[in-house]
Amino acid sequence: MRVAALVACSALFLAGCGEADKVEQGSSTGGTSTPAAGADEKPAGSLLKTGFGQRDAYVSLIAIVQNTSDKVGQTVTVQFNVKDANGELLASESQVEFFSRVGQEFPVQTQVEAPKGKKAAKVEATLLIEDKGNFPSEPFPEIKTGPVTVAKSEYGNEFTAKVEVTNPKTEPLKSPRVDIVCYDASKKINGGGFIFPELIPPSGEAVAEVDLLTTGKPTSCVAYASPSALET
Repeated sequence: MRVAALVACSALFLAGCGEADKVEQGSSTGGTSTPAAGADEKPAGSLLKTGFGQRDAYVSLIAIVQNTSDKVGQTVTVQFNVKDANGELLASESQVEFFSRVGQEFPVQTQVEAPKGKKAAKVEATLLIEDKGNFPSEPFPEIKTGPVTVAKSEYGNEFTAKVEVTNPKTEPLKSPRVDIVCYDASKKINGGGFIFPELIPPSGEAVAEVDLLTTGKPTSCVAYASPSALET
C-alpha cells in the first residue's frame, strides 16, 4: 500500500528572481502533511524554499526539500508552474529525486523554456513524497561539498561555479548529482545549476564545474551533493 504525503506551496516572486518563505507546518496547503497511516507518524517531508532564475527564455526552477521522517528511499517529486506578473501560466515541468539520508535537505532542480519574450514573475511548486518506490532504503553517507566559487564564463553574461566534492566511501563514487543554488543580495534564490561528475575517487575529492542559469550575477551560492540511484 502506498503511503504518500502531498505538499503544495505557492509563492509570489519579484521579476527576475524568486523565493518562497519557509512554509508553515500542519496545513493542507502548507509545507508538510502527515501520512494517512497514523496520527503519531512523523511527516514524510517538507518544502522549505522555492525559487527561480531566468536568462533569455530559459528558467531554472528550484525547490529545497527536507526529509522529516526516519526513513530513506522515498520518491520525491516536485511539479513547477511558472507564471508571469499577470498570472498567465507560461510553462510547467516536473523533477523526480529521492531521499538518501534521514534529515537530508537538498534541492530538487530542473529547467524549462518560457515562451519567447515572456518573463517569469512567480513559481508555484507542489511536492509529492511517496514512501514506496524504486529507490534503495539503506542510508547513504553524506557527500560533503566545499565552498562555491563563481566566475564569469567565456560566453558573456553567463556564470560558472566550481566546488570540491568529497567521496565518503572507500570505493569510487559514480555520477553523484551536484546541485548549486544561488542567491541575490536580498538572499532570495536567483537560480542555479547541476551536473553529474563521472567519478569521484575512493575517499577522495574532485572539482565539479557547473554552468549556472541565474538572473544576473549571484551574490552567493551553496552546493549540495546526492548519490545516484545506482550507488545506493
